[in-house]
Amino acid sequence: MKTHTDIFIKGKVREADFNYYALKAAMRMNVNVVYKNGDSRHVDIEVEGDASDVQSFVNHLKTGPLKHYIEHFETREGKFKNIEGYTSLRVHKDKQSLLQKLFGKKKQQF
Repeated sequence: MKTHTDIFIKGKVREADFNYYALKAAMRMNVNVVYKNGDSRHVDIEVEGDASDVQSFVNHLKTGPLKHYIEHFETREGKFKNIEGYTSLRVHKDKQSLLQKLFGKKKQQF
């Protein structure tokens, strides 16, 4: 069964080249991914594929060799979008993060 999972990661992701790490894992685990790097500390990832492959991908990111760069890791099941391949996007850091969208947190206005 195909599934979609949204992942929010906060930590020292730029120092670890987390994008490359996620790409290699996605290829190895046969999942489709949209990787959104908002700034040097936040990453939003959408992953789709067979449920067991998606779970393997999530577990690898959370507990793999770069786990010590992660300060916060959260997942949420989402609606299947039929993502194809691996896409890496640079998202402007002023946009709402996936976590804010999922949990309805509003940005502070200064």
